[in-house]
Amino acid sequence: MKFKLTTVNDAHQPVIAKILKDLQQKKEKAVEIGNETLANDCWREAEALKLNIQYIKFFEKIKARKYRDAWQILERCEIKASFIEKNSSTEFFIKSRGVFIREKVCKWQSLFPYCMFFSPCFTVEYYTCSICGHKIRPRSRCSHVKGRIYNGDLCVHMAHGMSIKEVSLVSKPVQKYSVIHNDETLDFSLVDYLADLLENPFEDWDIVWTRMSFPIEMFSQLNPSAECPCKSGKNFEACCIKKQEVSIPHVDFVLSKKIPEGKAEIYFPY
Repeated sequence: MKFKLTTVNDAHQPVIAKILKDLQQKKEKAVEIGNETLANDCWREAEALKLNIQYIKFFEKIKARKYRDAWQILERCEIKASFIEKNSSTEFFIKSRGVFIREKVCKWQSLFPYCMFFSPCFTVEYYTCSICGHKIRPRSRCSHVKGRIYNGDLCVHMAHGMSIKEVSLVSKPVQKYSVIHNDETLDFSLVDYLADLLENPFEDWDIVWTRMSFPIEMFSQLNPSAECPCKSGKNFEACCIKKQEVSIPHVDFVLSKKIPEGKAEIYFPY
């Protein structure tokens, strides 16, 4: 069955829900007759379709400037893509857009201004395998590997008796959704710029991180006590204020189409 899956409207087609329902029923039947290969194939097809839908929803949110919602969907895409990749052939992962989405998720995340996150610390009494229910111990493990699929189900270790002990502030979190920033105080201009250039989530694009130098006169309105534009972490007065030029981080966007006139100009954020 062929169908278009590019826009939010495409993702809401009745045929999508039907395909997911059919795959679930097909997987259940495969499990009943002991056909693990078929059950795993159904899991892959369903998860790849869900990944595409999630990425389309991310694009809808970013177009609507709903940054926090978009960020959280990106993380879900990242997690789902990693499980699909671990349980698929390279050919399938490419064909199902998995490679495209995995790469673009990472690049989109790099454009967000989020840099501080909550990181909760828990104690756990014990874990059990989601496939067989075995209680996981250092010297007593079942044959199932966490992150692999068995009869169309993903193996995860389920935590029991969890208690939160502390919460830390980190810059490189395991859980990226726990952003502590107030979005109203942040600069999303890079995200907005790219979102305005793209017409659909599956247009190809790339980013190149570079630096550009600007005459010191262009920073005349910048408060000397403000953070230096060079991003050294020092304030402007203690860093570059006496230089003739200031080198600041710069991003070049590379698209598969010509950038519209007016959008190709250099954006100077000061």
